Amino acid sequence: MKVKDELIGKEVLDSKGHELGKVDDIDVDFDSDRIDSIILHEGGRIRGRDRVIPYSMIETVGERILLKKSGETEERREGIM
Repeated sequence: MKVKDELIGKEVLDSKGHELGKVDDIDVDFDSDRIDSIILHEGGRIRGRDRVIPYSMIETVGERILLKKSGETEERREGIM
């Protein structure tokens, strides 16, 4: 998927310009052919966790991804990768 290749590795900034991390993966809804969320991995590969940010919370995508002001909510998924 071309879009995935373009997003992986991009820096993600909150609305205040603070770096949250880099895109590690994306979730895609194949029924609608749209991106549901971007995933940033934190910590090590074994005991790390994923920060899942809904795509609706993204303000702009350019060299970096900037989140909307009200979009600092995300879920975290813990587990083994």
